[in-house]
Amino acid sequence: MKKLGLLCLFVPFVFNTLNVQAFISKFVSGTYSQYFAYMNVGLVILGTLIFIKHKESFTPIIKLWIWFFVLYFIIGTIASFIHDTDSPYLKTSIPVFYFLGYAVLLSIDKYRPLFIKVCTAAFFCSVIFVIIFKRLNFSMDHDGIYEYALDRAGGVYGDANQSALVCILSFILIYYFFNPINGFLKVLKTLAILISLYALVITFSKTGFLVLIVVLGLIFHKLFNAKRILFTAILVPILFIGGINFALKSETLTPIQKDRVENIVDILTFNTGKVEMSNRDVLLQNMLKYVFDNPVLGNGVYFSTAIRGHNTIIGVWADAGIVCFILFLIILFNYFRKAMNGKTETEYFSLAVMITLTVFMLSLQTIINQPYLLCLLIYLAYHIEKSSRDSEGYDELAV
Repeated sequence: MKKLGLLCLFVPFVFNTLNVQAFISKFVSGTYSQYFAYMNVGLVILGTLIFIKHKESFTPIIKLWIWFFVLYFIIGTIASFIHDTDSPYLKTSIPVFYFLGYAVLLSIDKYRPLFIKVCTAAFFCSVIFVIIFKRLNFSMDHDGIYEYALDRAGGVYGDANQSALVCILSFILIYYFFNPINGFLKVLKTLAILISLYALVITFSKTGFLVLIVVLGLIFHKLFNAKRILFTAILVPILFIGGINFALKSETLTPIQKDRVENIVDILTFNTGKVEMSNRDVLLQNMLKYVFDNPVLGNGVYFSTAIRGHNTIIGVWADAGIVCFILFLIILFNYFRKAMNGKTETEYFSLAVMITLTVFMLSLQTIINQPYLLCLLIYLAYHIEKSSRDSEGYDELAV
């Protein structure tokens, strides 16, 4: 039964990571797409029921998530009723089913290493599709092969920023959890890391590039010690400036791609007046108007997604008011606080993941609405809690 339970939970997770439902909706049938979504939720519920009797205690962060979802739907429903907002509860509740299923599964210590292997493999498969789709000039936004050359790779999500997020997470997971035992596997690990980074590059995501710089600093923090700081301070700028000049002089990049490279330079040099925001600032200002109109109760479940707010954090406030917004900030704060209290390797791994997700929350509206990302946050909640209590050191990286 436990093997069946694992299949019931892992298969929907992989399908969600690869955005299979969107493919069915676009290229088969919207009706079949809905059936597919219901089937996956049914599998998750079945898997949850199989493991519920084996559940161990929830961590404090998981308990905060439970309170968050309860308050979100209670307050959001009240706001929806008051403001007559159209709230698709069935669609909005799907991530909650995944949350409950994985909160139960990952409370059991022995299943966490298996989950992270499945998660790493699924993320890397998504990265592969970023490259394949770009090569085929295939776009989910344009329902297939696009007649003009794509400037940015959108992958299975049809969104360059979403794909960039998964590329960075794939890089982090492979770096920390793929532990080769021989030379051949070391080559495979290096190749997988390079593929993840290449896929990130062809998304031309400004957010992705900036987050990658921070992540690299965390992962390779040992290069910043007293003995190596001079070498690092000289080499990194040379590589960065050389890469930027090569990109700007390249004849293979389109004008739009070169503009995005220049935007990265403008951000790093604090010349923000020249940075093109892709209308994210306009969308945020529009959402803030609704926030300030109804700051206490918000505007209703799913509201921020419906108006395309493109900001997960402020979107919580727009949906369910100030209480849920503060609780969400408390959850994020606890992730960072506990991550910094963990063992050394856990600290840098956890911070790399949390910084990546948190920064992308400022430009994407779907971070906590996507089950595969929510599942990773659930894993991290157990992971950092275990590390902070484990006096024997960090052992999950040795899976």
